[in-house]
Amino acid sequence: MTYNNSVLIGNWSEERLKNEYEFKLFLRKRDRRELLLQRSRTLFSNLLRERPMAISGTNVLYGFNVQVVASDMPASPKMVGGKQNYGLAMSILVMDRQVDYMQNITDGCLMTLSPITTPCCRNTFVIISAKDENIRGKKMKYGDEFLLRAENYGDPTAAPLYVRYTPSCTPAPADRMPLRLSAVKDSNCRFTTTPLLPCDRLEGLGTPVKTGAKLIIKNCVSDTSLCVMNQNWMQTFFGAECGVNCRDHVDIHGRFTAENIFTLVSDVETKTKD
Repeated sequence: MTYNNSVLIGNWSEERLKNEYEFKLFLRKRDRRELLLQRSRTLFSNLLRERPMAISGTNVLYGFNVQVVASDMPASPKMVGGKQNYGLAMSILVMDRQVDYMQNITDGCLMTLSPITTPCCRNTFVIISAKDENIRGKKMKYGDEFLLRAENYGDPTAAPLYVRYTPSCTPAPADRMPLRLSAVKDSNCRFTTTPLLPCDRLEGLGTPVKTGAKLIIKNCVSDTSLCVMNQNWMQTFFGAECGVNCRDHVDIHGRFTAENIFTLVSDVETKTKD
């Protein structure tokens, strides 16, 4: 070696100042809880906080928490260990690039379908009557128009957000995800339900919706059914999840396939039984 360890060579002064500045910057971010690790932990804590169902009964009631679950769809793109689990819950997604400035749900968050079906803040919504948001405890019926409101439990003063479907006037790509949270409550936020079997749709109109019953959820503006985009899986902060859209999937007999079959779950026991 030409020099021993005590000899300072090169831009030693600049390097030392740079290291000192980076260390001070790290300490300041740590104190302000602005580190990526701290933000990620806050995000997980806010969105995965468990939300126990508020009621235990047989009917879906306005003003209470529900989950929108595709119970007949596989919970993963590939079979693991020769066994396939079923059930995907509609959930709120915060993308990895949004973690720097978002630690909770906000206007514009995309909707996905997640295999995490444990009731938590990101997959539990309050079902609201489109006629009167103050209705609480009344049975929801087939044919009624309703809204799905997301609750920001980290900030009770935040403006309410609703699940909104944005129809496309042009042919949309297969991987487009048009469902997202919106602070604008318009007609695109309105949904309705119909019984699954065609023979029950006329007679079932106006009858109470039972929790855990298989049904079709339609957007009132586009008149298309909520569906699972089973070919559009993506890797997120919360694991592998697939997209959700509004399209009709029917077989040669005109019956809706598993992609369009959903349940409104307001009782954990009902979901467990299924």
